[in-house]
Amino acid sequence: MASLITPCTICAHKSIGIFRCEGCSKVFCRKHVDDHRNDLRQQLDEIIHEHDQLNQLLTQTENEHQVLFNEVDHWKATAIERIQQVAAKMRADILEQIHSQRGTCVQSLKHLSQRIRKASQDDDYIENDLHSWATKLRDLKANLTNVSSLLILHEESNVPLICNVKLSSAKHLTSSNECFIRSIGDVDIEDNGLVAIHGSRKSTDAFVYGKQEYRHGRHTIRFLINKTNPNYVTTFGITSIQSQLSVYGWNSDDQAVGCRHSQSEYLHNQSDMKGETTLEIELNIDCEQRMISYVNQRTTCAKEMNVDLNLCPFPWQLYFYLYNIGDRVRLLNPIRH
Repeated sequence: MASLITPCTICAHKSIGIFRCEGCSKVFCRKHVDDHRNDLRQQLDEIIHEHDQLNQLLTQTENEHQVLFNEVDHWKATAIERIQQVAAKMRADILEQIHSQRGTCVQSLKHLSQRIRKASQDDDYIENDLHSWATKLRDLKANLTNVSSLLILHEESNVPLICNVKLSSAKHLTSSNECFIRSIGDVDIEDNGLVAIHGSRKSTDAFVYGKQEYRHGRHTIRFLINKTNPNYVTTFGITSIQSQLSVYGWNSDDQAVGCRHSQSEYLHNQSDMKGETTLEIELNIDCEQRMISYVNQRTTCAKEMNVDLNLCPFPWQLYFYLYNIGDRVRLLNPIRH
């Protein structure tokens, strides 16, 4: 009766298997037992290498929170500066009102003094004159001593002086690998190209461009715009790499840039971003349909526009316009639906 012999998995029928691996259940001869162990050792070394890299990455990103702390400090400084500006204006308005009231009192008192002096010199007055002069003097005295009480400070609750900030989670993988690589004007690019900040020298035109080129498919880019003054306009959208004078997108005052309307006039004129200092936007670039659109994450308002390739040919590039000191844009990871 022939004995049952299991051949080596690698040698097939050339060598007899003498060892069965409990991990993969394969049988090996003497020679290939060592080779199998060497393969396992190599896989272990690769895992150890990945472990060491991850450990190093954890060490490098230990202070990553400092970027967010810097943004909080920037928001704090901007809020304090805005409060100081409003306070300074209110002080100036108070002084102007007080000086105006005092000036009126001085003129009235001067006129009354002339009347009283003339009446005294001419010995020409009666009881009614004395009563009228005494009443006017009391009124002037009251107005002069109660100037501050006549002015009332009140808060406009419907016009917030400071925009509140909140922390939201963005634990999503990026699909576009978008970042800022080039700018024109006074712009600082930070945080590995994810943040663009208008410089602190003076308010002036500044332009920021993305790294990626868009000519095929559909792409989603999320970003956060922080403005230091709602009265100054920022712009987001796309431009052609071939002709960067051609821009399609939207201003923060809700005006469309370079578009031929692909929606109703009502939607294009609908108020959405005007007056806001914080905007979280999801920009969609559809190369197949030759159009772009956006969704305001706070209001859920959505707008779209067609792009004329004759004016704005492929490839397209992400585009931002900043004007005021401290205005900034941060690229966010796209939400995975």
